[in-house]
Amino acid sequence: MYKDFYMRNFFFISIIISLSASCNDGDVIVTDFNFVSNNLKTCGGIGSYTFYNINNSFAAESISLVLETNDILFIENGVNEYTLNGTSYLVNYRKYDDDIDDDYFCSSIPPITPNVTNEYYGASGLVQLTTIVIKDDNDGIIEDITSELDSDNDGLLDYYDDDDDGDNVPTINELGPDFLEGISEFPLDTDGDLIPDYLDVDDDNDSVLTRYEDANGDLDPTNDFTVSNIPDYLNENITNNNTIDQYKIHSYQLTSDIELIINNLILVNGTEQITKETMVLGNQNNIINGTVSLTPEF
Repeated sequence: MYKDFYMRNFFFISIIISLSASCNDGDVIVTDFNFVSNNLKTCGGIGSYTFYNINNSFAAESISLVLETNDILFIENGVNEYTLNGTSYLVNYRKYDDDIDDDYFCSSIPPITPNVTNEYYGASGLVQLTTIVIKDDNDGIIEDITSELDSDNDGLLDYYDDDDDGDNVPTINELGPDFLEGISEFPLDTDGDLIPDYLDVDDDNDSVLTRYEDANGDLDPTNDFTVSNIPDYLNENITNNNTIDQYKIHSYQLTSDIELIINNLILVNGTEQITKETMVLGNQNNIINGTVSLTPEF
């Protein structure tokens, strides 16, 4: 009986020793991060983008991502994916001995202090950068931003094309004051052909394209007058023809928001690991907020 008792306890102790040895072989740490999601910031650009989130609330810490890519980011809706490789797609989690600021990541000469007290790098994980873009031509027409309509086939969808019919007269100048002021629900239709001027390539129905009724060739038919205060492109009795197959500069407002997450992230430091099934680096609104000007190819 004593022999059996001794053997059972010896077996139990052996299991404990075995489990302890396996834990010391490589610690696995599962932890939560306290980064505020809307604190995500960026710097850099095409060739090398840097994303980072700083938390100075308790012990100073940061998580950062470098994407060395020639992709032009932030200008189109969609999701860009990158697999961490430790070199061109690199994540670092760091702790410091003092608070840090944006200069730590974005200065051309990185500051010497504060000192890094602990650092993990991303051994594996899938980066997902989601971009939500809003384009607005401010042309006075409320349009469906999900529509794929491109009335003039110039490569700009109508909802962000400030000249929907491609006649070199901006849409907002072809709607008429009554429509713009809300007096009429119908935009201007000069020739009465039931096609509003902003979608009509021949506004006066004189068989000469509006774009061609540009006598001085400055890509602006609105300043060409022959006999009266009515521009030629709206005067059916004037049929001057100046073949111009070229678009003028188009402009639209572009704003974009981003969200950055890393799925199945494994951060390592020697034998230690931090695992996160979904690591939210954060989001940033209005990462781009400005005017895009371009000349569509004819």
